[in-house]
Amino acid sequence: MRIYISADIEGIAGVVTREHTRPEGFEYQSARVWMTDSVAAAANAAFAAGASDVVISDSHGNAQNLLLDRLPKAVQVVRSWPRPLSMMQGMEEGTYAGALFIGYHAGATNPDGILAHTFRSASLREVRVNGVSAPESMINAAIAGHFGTPVLLVSGDDVCIEETRALLPDIEAVTVKWAHSRLSARTLMPEASYELIAEGVQRAIARRARIAPYRLPGPITLELSFLYRQPVEFLVMLKGIERLDAFTVRYIADDILDLQRFLVFALGYSSNLQ
Repeated sequence: MRIYISADIEGIAGVVTREHTRPEGFEYQSARVWMTDSVAAAANAAFAAGASDVVISDSHGNAQNLLLDRLPKAVQVVRSWPRPLSMMQGMEEGTYAGALFIGYHAGATNPDGILAHTFRSASLREVRVNGVSAPESMINAAIAGHFGTPVLLVSGDDVCIEETRALLPDIEAVTVKWAHSRLSARTLMPEASYELIAEGVQRAIARRARIAPYRLPGPITLELSFLYRQPVEFLVMLKGIERLDAFTVRYIADDILDLQRFLVFALGYSSNLQ
């Protein structure tokens, strides 16, 4: 049995401000430890539940946040960018019994939630899929579903949990903090969160057969609303890209993998355009 973990930092216990998410920030080194140990707790629980292999995607910022010497030696880690499947790279290789979303957060248009955004807060105002505002969990779950893999568990703040369970009602969920605002929360101590994550993973794996993969059949309509005009002006030079307004483009993707590749391109080339 193989288990896949996609890990972000904004939904980790103790993380509440941008300073925790950037290498130059106050307490970032501590946040890396909390993130790493959260992932390690999930991986160790997966092994204890019978997993033979665990692949982890470091999916925040520069994708070099996880401290490798604190992880179980049997795991494999996907690091750095660019990569075609972004936060789900490695899902395409082999067969997985389930995916775990550790440290996730709410989407960009959610009025609540710690550090809520979708993929690139410095570039994007909103991501819509088939006309619906889409958080990262939606697109990432659909990528897993494309390969027949169900998402078994999500951990994060209470707003992220509510948002994700509205999309994936059968999954296990571990709340590690409760949002007061975008930059303030009541949080568990990291050590306490590790225990809850491990317990949640074991429950999730035990009932994995009852959790169905989430699928988005193609074609899929993707709309990206940017913070600035210039990325739009460049993207509409490409065939197949429609401009909806000064800040928004539409792309009709063949399937979720095509959608993800377009996202990687659109955000990768335009990250410094304002």
